[in-house]
Amino acid sequence: MTPVNGGRGRGRIVIGENDPSLTRYAGLAVTGELARRLRLVELIDAELSVERRARPVKVRRRGVSPGQLVVSIAESQLVGGEFFSDLEEVRADQAGAGLRTVGATPSAPAALQRSKDFRRVHCQRVERACARVGEHLDRALGREREEPVTIDLDATGIEVFGRRKQGAARNRQGQMSYAPHVAFWAQRGRALTSELVGGNREKLSGTECARIATRALSLLPAGHGPAIFRIDSAYYQLELLARLRREGSPFTVSVPRSQAMWKALAEIPEDAWQDAIDMPGAQVAETTYRPQGWKHEPLRLIVRRVPFTAAEIAKRNGSRRLKTIHPEQLELALDGKLASVFGYSFILTDIHWQPTVWIEHFHRHRAQIEERLKESKLGQALRHLPSGDEHANRVWLTAALLALNLTAFCCDLCPAAGASGKAPDNAPLRRAAKTLRNLMFTIPARIVRTGRRLILRPPAGYRHGDVLKTTLDAIYALGP
Repeated sequence: MTPVNGGRGRGRIVIGENDPSLTRYAGLAVTGELARRLRLVELIDAELSVERRARPVKVRRRGVSPGQLVVSIAESQLVGGEFFSDLEEVRADQAGAGLRTVGATPSAPAALQRSKDFRRVHCQRVERACARVGEHLDRALGREREEPVTIDLDATGIEVFGRRKQGAARNRQGQMSYAPHVAFWAQRGRALTSELVGGNREKLSGTECARIATRALSLLPAGHGPAIFRIDSAYYQLELLARLRREGSPFTVSVPRSQAMWKALAEIPEDAWQDAIDMPGAQVAETTYRPQGWKHEPLRLIVRRVPFTAAEIAKRNGSRRLKTIHPEQLELALDGKLASVFGYSFILTDIHWQPTVWIEHFHRHRAQIEERLKESKLGQALRHLPSGDEHANRVWLTAALLALNLTAFCCDLCPAAGASGKAPDNAPLRRAAKTLRNLMFTIPARIVRTGRRLILRPPAGYRHGDVLKTTLDAIYALGP
């Protein structure tokens, strides 16, 4: 076949001038329109303006407002920003400035410096504004306010580097790190509130645990349905359980394995075990247990056992799963004296109106929060806390959870933006944050202005234009 240009090849490639009508981040039009419809920035600024427990965040005559600062950091994280310096990439996209929530993205030095002015109570005000936005969205979607609520509490570790990191501390592995504690609304996939502490405090005091739980409850809409807490073993604190009892919130909590648990296990007869739901080979039984200092009725202690063969134990040597096996039985299995043993998990609950297998199955899906935390670290920017200043890192954490909530809002609005299938507890399925970013937020497009319309023309070969269009249509359907 003869080349069109007469066999001379395509010639030298020349880099031309920048196209002022081409934007790198056309997909930020989705979150931009959503934030404007829900008045996200205005609500954040309004909440910050009434805070009196700390010096107000300075409002400048030039530049962005405090609410715009937090939202601009979240927008940078939505398109893959991992550090404050990545704000410059969004700032350079002048063509897409009108699409974003914050067109005048602050410079990286200005954003970092202003983030240092925030205090813990200011970040809590941002959380309250985000909760109000979510409440407005739920009303627009016609969701019943009285639906049951499940709140998951968990923590994650974030390793940091550098000698001067305020508030960081060495964790059990000797790594310098922070430990964010987050409360998630399971059915909505949204972060309610968070707390940033040093890496050596993955287990908080009872007072701190109770404070986080109370704050999470205060961020639910008025008139919400019964709120059940699913709690990790690190939060097994009597003061937290007592606070939930006073708040009228039932709970299920993982209990660390101890001599008291092994003693309670011995009281369960062999004929009391029954098969667990959706977990082949696992069995469930229950007894009662009253924690020391608990002033109410004895609580239900749900026990799950999973069989392990000697071959599996040898293969999993060093695995965390082996810690579920009674130490004496584990030693016998490793010595070859037992062909199989059981690993045990203990769940304490005050839910008295549901059968044993339902409670175990319900508590097992606490793993949803681990998926959300993984998304915030792998898909969003929570894998880094980039500043040496603790206050700036707290703002970064708040912005990362805000970005996570914005992606959850998009999936709520457009089922095509979520994953297919069915999740437990009627929770909507969501695509991985990185997939959603590549599918929607980081799409380049040419901006064409005609009359009163603004047209985005994605590149040839873009396969998800229907998702982008459907999501925008759902946002416009919300009304002003």
